[in-house]
Amino acid sequence: MTDLPTTSATGVDLDGDPADVVAAVWAEALGLDAVDPDAGFFDLGATSATVVDVVRVLRRRWPGLKIVDVFARPTVGQLAAFLGDG
Repeated sequence: MTDLPTTSATGVDLDGDPADVVAAVWAEALGLDAVDPDAGFFDLGATSATVVDVVRVLRRRWPGLKIVDVFARPTVGQLAAFLGDG
């Protein structure tokens, strides 16, 4: 089994609670200090390019994550619940 990196290229820690990880990755990608777990990713200013970047980083911990998963679960809470089940 391959060890997953604990830190992305952007410096976000990928270990820990899925909600904390997703919120930190989103905040980093969007240039925000914090992300409301109930706010929609695109409502926060994300673009399709941002989704690609975020999924690329999150795949380091959750390799099966797809871009469509972010569209189907557009809040931190929804995506974290999905990833926590995986």
